Amino acid sequence: MAMGKLTIFLLQLSWTVHLVTAIQRKDIFPYGTLSGDLTLQEGDDETSKVLALKRPLYFYESQFNELYVATNGIISAQDLPMEKQYVDDGFPTDFPVIAPFLADIDTSKGNGAIYYRVTESPTLLNRVAQEVHRGFPGGHFTPTHAVIATWENVAAYEEVTRATGPSDRLNTFQAVVAYDENDSYALFLYPEDGLHFFGTRPKESYNVEIELPARVGFSRGEVSFIFSRMEGPYYSVTSNEQSLKNLYQVGNTGVPGVWLFHIGNRYSFENVVPAAVGGALATPPPRGQEGDDSTTAGYSEVEYPETFEEEPDEDYPPIADPDFQSPTIPEFLQPSHLDHGALPGQARLQPYGGDHPLTSDPQYREHDNHGKPPPASGPSGPGEFPAKYPAQEPEPRNQPHQPPLEDMKQQQQLQPQAQAPQVVPRPEQTVLEVFPINRGESSPHRESDPPLAPHGGHFVSVVEEEDVDFDTGVIQYSTETKETCARFQQQCSQNADCTDYSSGFCCHCRSGFYGNGRHCLPDGAPHRVNGKVSGTVIVGSTPVDLNSVDLHAYIVVSDGRAYTAISEVPEPVGWALMPVAPIGELFGWLFALELPNSQAGFKITGAEFTRHAEVTFYPGNQRLSIVQTAQGLDSENHLSVDTRLHGDVPFIAPGATVQMEPYKETYQYYPSVVRSTSVREFTVVSAERGSETFTFQLHQNITYHDCRYGLRAGPETLQLTTERVFVMYVKDENILRYAITNKISPVGEPIQVNPCYSGTHDCDTTAQCLPGEGQQYQCQCATGYMGDGRNCYDVDECVEGLSLCGAHAQCVNLPGSHRCQCQSGYKFGFDGRTCIDVDECVEGIGLCGANAHCVNLPGSHRCQCQSGYEFGFDGRTCIDLDECRSQPCHPQATCSNTLGSFQCQCQYDFQGDGFQCVPSNGHPERPKTQCEQHRDSLQGGLSPRGPRPAPGAFVPQCDEQGQYRALQCHGSTGHCWCVDSRGQERAGTRTLPRTPPTNCDRPDHTERPKTQCEHHRDSVQTTGPEGYSIVEGFLPQCDEQGQYRALQCHSSTGHCWCVDNRGQERAGTRKPPGTGQPNCDEPDLPERAKTHCEQHKDSVQTISPEGYPIPGVFVPECDEQGQYRALQCHGSTGHCWCVDSRGQERAGTRKGPGTSQPNCDEPDRPERPKTHCEQHKDSVQTTSPEGYPILGVFVPECDEHGQYRALQCHSSTGHCWCVDSRGQERAGTRKGPGTSQPNCDEPDHPEKPKTHCEHQRDSLQTTSPEGNVDGAFVPQCDEQGQYRALQCHGVTGHCWCVDSRGQERAGTRKPHGTLQPNCDEPAVVPPTQRPGTVCERWRASLVDHYGGLPGPHHYLPQCDPQGQFNPIQCYGDSSYCWCVDRDGREVAGTRSHDVVKPACVPTVAPPTMHPLPRPDVTPPPSGTSLLYAQGQQIGALPLNGTLMDSERSSTLLALHGSIVVGIDYDCREKKVYWTDLAGRTINRARLEPGAEPETLINTGLTSPEGLAVDVVRRAMFWVDSTPDKIERANLDGSGRQTLFDTDMVNPRAIIVDSSTGTLYWTDWNREAPKIERSSVDGHSRKVLVKDGIGLPNALTFDTATRQVCWADAGTKRLECIASDGTGRRVIHSNLNYPFSMVFYANHFYFTDWRRDGVIALSRDSSQFTDEYLPDQRSHLYGVTIATTHCL
Repeated sequence: MAMGKLTIFLLQLSWTVHLVTAIQRKDIFPYGTLSGDLTLQEGDDETSKVLALKRPLYFYESQFNELYVATNGIISAQDLPMEKQYVDDGFPTDFPVIAPFLADIDTSKGNGAIYYRVTESPTLLNRVAQEVHRGFPGGHFTPTHAVIATWENVAAYEEVTRATGPSDRLNTFQAVVAYDENDSYALFLYPEDGLHFFGTRPKESYNVEIELPARVGFSRGEVSFIFSRMEGPYYSVTSNEQSLKNLYQVGNTGVPGVWLFHIGNRYSFENVVPAAVGGALATPPPRGQEGDDSTTAGYSEVEYPETFEEEPDEDYPPIADPDFQSPTIPEFLQPSHLDHGALPGQARLQPYGGDHPLTSDPQYREHDNHGKPPPASGPSGPGEFPAKYPAQEPEPRNQPHQPPLEDMKQQQQLQPQAQAPQVVPRPEQTVLEVFPINRGESSPHRESDPPLAPHGGHFVSVVEEEDVDFDTGVIQYSTETKETCARFQQQCSQNADCTDYSSGFCCHCRSGFYGNGRHCLPDGAPHRVNGKVSGTVIVGSTPVDLNSVDLHAYIVVSDGRAYTAISEVPEPVGWALMPVAPIGELFGWLFALELPNSQAGFKITGAEFTRHAEVTFYPGNQRLSIVQTAQGLDSENHLSVDTRLHGDVPFIAPGATVQMEPYKETYQYYPSVVRSTSVREFTVVSAERGSETFTFQLHQNITYHDCRYGLRAGPETLQLTTERVFVMYVKDENILRYAITNKISPVGEPIQVNPCYSGTHDCDTTAQCLPGEGQQYQCQCATGYMGDGRNCYDVDECVEGLSLCGAHAQCVNLPGSHRCQCQSGYKFGFDGRTCIDVDECVEGIGLCGANAHCVNLPGSHRCQCQSGYEFGFDGRTCIDLDECRSQPCHPQATCSNTLGSFQCQCQYDFQGDGFQCVPSNGHPERPKTQCEQHRDSLQGGLSPRGPRPAPGAFVPQCDEQGQYRALQCHGSTGHCWCVDSRGQERAGTRTLPRTPPTNCDRPDHTERPKTQCEHHRDSVQTTGPEGYSIVEGFLPQCDEQGQYRALQCHSSTGHCWCVDNRGQERAGTRKPPGTGQPNCDEPDLPERAKTHCEQHKDSVQTISPEGYPIPGVFVPECDEQGQYRALQCHGSTGHCWCVDSRGQERAGTRKGPGTSQPNCDEPDRPERPKTHCEQHKDSVQTTSPEGYPILGVFVPECDEHGQYRALQCHSSTGHCWCVDSRGQERAGTRKGPGTSQPNCDEPDHPEKPKTHCEHQRDSLQTTSPEGNVDGAFVPQCDEQGQYRALQCHGVTGHCWCVDSRGQERAGTRKPHGTLQPNCDEPAVVPPTQRPGTVCERWRASLVDHYGGLPGPHHYLPQCDPQGQFNPIQCYGDSSYCWCVDRDGREVAGTRSHDVVKPACVPTVAPPTMHPLPRPDVTPPPSGTSLLYAQGQQIGALPLNGTLMDSERSSTLLALHGSIVVGIDYDCREKKVYWTDLAGRTINRARLEPGAEPETLINTGLTSPEGLAVDVVRRAMFWVDSTPDKIERANLDGSGRQTLFDTDMVNPRAIIVDSSTGTLYWTDWNREAPKIERSSVDGHSRKVLVKDGIGLPNALTFDTATRQVCWADAGTKRLECIASDGTGRRVIHSNLNYPFSMVFYANHFYFTDWRRDGVIALSRDSSQFTDEYLPDQRSHLYGVTIATTHCL
């Protein structure tokens, strides 16, 4: 009896132990590739492709149409951010999360796998229904879909070292999310041996051992309101490590390791509800006593079978489960094949049919247990259902709509490889559909074009494939005259050769270029397309006009990626055009990646063609016409394409997404035309209509200019394989984007596996990938670029002398190429290459106005006024010349000016022609004559004795008739002279005092106009205001005819010279006093234009306004022909030298005073263009304006041929060096003074362009007269001119390693006195080529922050070779990418986590289209505000007490091109101060409306970061993290001095306690981080904290407790300590990644790089109290407090 009881007890015990055993791995839901799962990519932070849900899922109360599975143990309803923003944080999260085990998981290097799928398997859905009914007995749940994600043998992320090696702790768990139209449930399954680690160590824990426990639960994510965001609800399953261990030991469904939760409802849902069965240690009921709840035979509600296989029960009809097979389905089916969704050979899948209803409703249990199926369904639908679940027809909108074309099925069948040439069979006589274009040119359709055929094109009969006649409407060439290269070579590209054939010529691109010969582009270089899009598109019934909106495309030719963006596209056409990817597919075909035996479209069409395409949508039969006209290459070598759209497109709901699958398309090539026809599928996913699949048919013809003279093969067929298609409409920016990846190959050939063809190579985007054998390949920089193929840089052909530009042309460098443009006043001639003069006068482009005529000049023109006109004030407009001003008429005549002339008319009672007037008889009185008026005006006022003239004044004498007496004498000076009838002195009649006067009775010539000499003479002021004679003025002498006398003498200086008939001095005739007068009787040469020497001489001012010569001025000497005399001497300095015919000094001929004059009689060589050496020499200023030599200037020495002498020496410093033929210093040849001269006779290596290192070295060695800049660093170059890996500063003693571009490798700098760094270790992050741009500075800053070792999860800005932001930015090695504008700012709505990256074009991004904001201040509202630095702006965040008022946040100051890091506030003057890492400056601005920034310091800064303002002492302090020093200056930038520059590795934060004059700063040297203090004058330096810290980023001062506080991004702690090093305490121990911090009102406010926001923490409660996340998500740097008054 006892034995029997014992036996029963043991049996019961074994039964009990069996029941409480956790679920086994074999019992979880089937997974793996055999179950139809997709596999997530290996890695540390990967996210799956989007799982598009056929029906929406309700999570909490929100509806979602897609899910993502991530490496780190979560499922999300939206694309995931970078893992650092959530993996180490607790709940809640910013985004929706279903977390079976949220931790830092890593599947790299084969550490497990992650599987996922969406399933509609009845077997699996029944199993889920049973679990839900067990956990929620009163509910009714009928799942229609389930998502299954399984993490199998995954590992925790660990930094593997040689000492530890990889961990063997691996976890396995599973999540199932099932839903119907109203509810969603989640199952978490943890098998018994599935969990071996329960937490992970943060990547940035550094010196502190921390392990964060995994999180299990759910988080709704942030909830958006109208003006703000707030945290949504969340639910945590675990709280500590023990609760994590309980996951597989207990459960809430009655089965250990199985957890069930209700996670969403369509109508109302507050938070997650767990299942209510089992409790903490749930024990299932004994066998045989369980409830009869099963709806699936063989699936026990209590006991999990030993092996679980998804086999249909014997009562099930043979349903093909799509979850377990991947049938080969033709792309398109005839309507007869559809049968409501069933495929040929398959039974229809009935979602609600079959023997067993998919439900947990108890009313079906009896039905299930007895195995009686419901009534059988008819041929068109499922069986009958109770009224609660009415029968539903499969929704036809989820099936592909078929175009009503009988031959579409043949066109879209996959082509057999063995029959590639017969892909699209045609009979011997076929109809080739060709869209109309104008004969002989490519142009859009015009109203005059012939009417379209029924399908929109002409029908051209083609007799044979080899003989296609296009003379009926495509392109026709005239053969009446033979075209030859001699006549038409200008039609070829400058990078092409012209070849003559028997009947004409053709152009062929040279090696290194590709195209059709008329247009050639450099091989391998990326290309851009610009253009406009116009037309009218009808969406539904709404017409929308597109008025010349911008189109930009960017093509990476090396791997066939084409990105297209169309801006300013309004709704609703923006949504509706998403499926019209053929707009951008044109560029994919033009520049597709070429596989062997194929060529991309641009090689055939060049840059001039017209593409006609017609898109027909089904089932609505909407038609859209696309006409794209290529109009050649612009000045930047970019293709210009005009796009016109006309027609109808289907309506697509706003907010919908469009997915397009990869496809293959066959192109047929004929002379002058390419055509293709294809049918595509696209899926529209919208909230209103779910997922719908449509089709469209594309017909296209591309017509182009074909060269019919050269060798030409018959029609060719090629296949375009489009592997990826990404379409998107960004509503906020009105931008439509297409991204396409294309390859072109012969039809039917498999895609090559070589990385060059698969796109997996690592060649630069400006390089070609050259395939080798197997997986081997080489990278070769594209034509016009240089480098190793993985890093390529543009060659400046203009600087390197590689251009083909001729005379009167200038070279303009382009990426990968260059262009020649004629100088102003010149144009290209007939050959298209030679610049010839533009005759502005003939071409009517002269600027001459009315009354002027144009005179053409080489490269210019000039305007001459017609007779009677003169130039006005502007020097261009001809205005009437008022001849009356010179008094040409008789004194008794009136002068009337007219346009271009004048008229003289005798006054009343006078008669004559106006030039001579005599009185009429009988008039008692006459008007006062000119002489009388002149005389009376000089008489002065009336005195008692009558009129008296002013003393010394000349008073003219008048006769009885009031006319001037012929002889006039000056009563004071005694001079006498004869005058004409107008009182004008007659030339040559003036006599001196005490000499007989001239006989004035000789008859005068007929009155004539005054000559130029007389005008000149009369304009000279010889009499002062008092009437006295003015001496020292030069008065020209005129002869009797009023012409200049040939001999002119200056009465004061005694100089005499000869003049021409214009009074201009004849060169070489001037004689000083005492040397005899020059002989002016020699006949003058025929009048000629003034020579260059004469113009030069005339331009030199030798006489002061008072008439005295100006000493020290060099006046060139010209010979009789006006040419420069060969020997020129400076009259003041005594230097003499020889000059050429242009007056340019001949090298080596200058002689100083006291030496023999140079021999200039040697015959000059034929004049040649000035060499580079001579131009260099002439450009050096060696003489001051006074003519004295300038000391210390280096003047290059040229030989007789104008070439640089091989040996060059600096006359002031004594340095000597060898130069090459371009005058560039040869590396290693410089010798200092006192040493032997270098040997320059050694043969030079073949000349090569100067390297970047040599350019930098030479620019620093020749900066000052002494040959070097005092204290400047001069790089060391090796024999090949490359940077030496190890560089040292000769003054400071610092040494560091550099990359091939001379950029310092982060973390390698060593101070003086320490071991030199080892530069043989490979560089981790290749820096950019040159510093200076915002992108490069930002990247370098972040590399520094990451300790020089950024991980694959870290974000680093991606910069192009010019240092500008790449249009696509991604987090590390992930596919988490977004678009940025040219300033690096994220373009809203472009974030993507798919393999296909978003279509990003920098010139299209909207912020670049708008004017940049002015850099002026917009002050925050009154009161106290936080000021924070965020890249290129300073933000203001008002405080309401201690809470941050996010609704009133604003941008205080927008600083384009800056990276603001350190920031502080001066409360006295209300000014904000900041450091700019990009500009390397320190600046400030007053907090007043419109105030503009003021730069205080802009020299000697490298990486200015932390900044502190001492309000009391009116000083500021800052750290510079590259030279590792701390400096101070007054607040206006004056008084700058260095406080510390030793014993620092990476100074970061700095603060000042103004009340005590104490300075504090952090140094986050990773080997020995510390916090230091000193006085503000640099004394009493000491270490305050050095233990227990990791990355002390943030630093502030608690004014209440008088403690220094810091936030550590390594230890994750916020701590405080007294200034004497005592009283250290921890305020908070679970921070994320703090960067900067400020203390105010018992609260700490710090910027956080994990949250990208500002976090508030109470000092008293040690709890977070508030959080502010700016709308623009990017890292925040410094933060400070701006108060209304000083605290």
